[in-house]
Amino acid sequence: MRSTMTTRFVVSFAGRSKWTSILGAVLSTATVFGSIGLGLGQTPQYIVAELTGDDATQVPSKLNNLRDIVGRKAGNGEGAPRATLWGHSRSSAKHLGVLADGDYSSATGINDAGEIVGVSNTGRAILPFIWTEKGGLRRLPLLPGDSCGQAVAINKYGHVVCYSSGPSGSRAFLWTRKTGLRSLGGLPGGNHSRAHDINDFDEVAGVSTGSEGEHAVLWTKSGGVRDLGTLPGDSSSEAMAINNAGDVVGYSKGPREMRAFVWTKGGGMEELGILPGGSSSRALDINDSGVVVGNSTSSSGDHAFVWQKQTGMLDLNETGSAALGILLVEAHAINGQGEILAMGRMTHGAMESQGQLCAPAPPLSFLLTPIASP
Repeated sequence: MRSTMTTRFVVSFAGRSKWTSILGAVLSTATVFGSIGLGLGQTPQYIVAELTGDDATQVPSKLNNLRDIVGRKAGNGEGAPRATLWGHSRSSAKHLGVLADGDYSSATGINDAGEIVGVSNTGRAILPFIWTEKGGLRRLPLLPGDSCGQAVAINKYGHVVCYSSGPSGSRAFLWTRKTGLRSLGGLPGGNHSRAHDINDFDEVAGVSTGSEGEHAVLWTKSGGVRDLGTLPGDSSSEAMAINNAGDVVGYSKGPREMRAFVWTKGGGMEELGILPGGSSSRALDINDSGVVVGNSTSSSGDHAFVWQKQTGMLDLNETGSAALGILLVEAHAINGQGEILAMGRMTHGAMESQGQLCAPAPPLSFLLTPIASP
């Protein structure tokens, strides 16, 4: 049952001269643009800051608990996008470099120590990397026989999950400085696996093929692999994220299209729902408080959602953002403070309000920061 509490969305552009886009022309001051129910016993707010401005090459992907954000960005005459770190002050963007003979890189994960992982090309392959302030960007190894791969997530101890690919398909593995790499294996009867996330207890969420098809899996610290199954009536599933309680989120697929789920050790797999008028949904991240973000189709297209047990699934656009020309289509990362990275776009109505007729704009990225109620 939904709470009657409200969440107000406050748009802020203060101190962001380098990041200002057309939104700055639409909203010259902090503005409340919507309300939805969220949480029991409190009335949180979000400050919504646009991160990408008019530079479509900026693609934030993950954030840590210190509000450091990583992704990729081109610019400064450097050609292809490079893995990039935006510190919590947002005053500058730091390119992290590329591997030898490469011209492209992208960051996919960051921990609170500022260690970053991702992928970079070389003259012959796409390869995983780890970056630290002291050591810079360096290549991570691949499983024997493989020729390319990607690092996807890193925990607070600097343990990295990756997958590498070769003639036998893709295979998930764990890398640590102390032990090197270790294949995570897969479900019986399968020959393909991918890791997507790791928690601080070295539990890994991902997907593996097996005798019953492609299923979401949980790799345990002891080295086992657990089939998380599917929602009723579905034939496949994929796990996208895991928190420190071992709760896993992702989506299940079948005749009813994709359906977002959360899996817990005590309750198994639970469907999170779909926004009104929609037919599919995906859960993409979860924090240690059990708050889930993702995207769902709705009666008016793809919308970003936030879910928690007390409220169910809520549309992050509900009631107000469309009036100001903002549409959030996907929420793909959330940290321990409940700060959310989301993708969105300006709607045509906002362009018309400025007397302009423009071609469809590229996706924009937003940071949604909860603040205390007045």
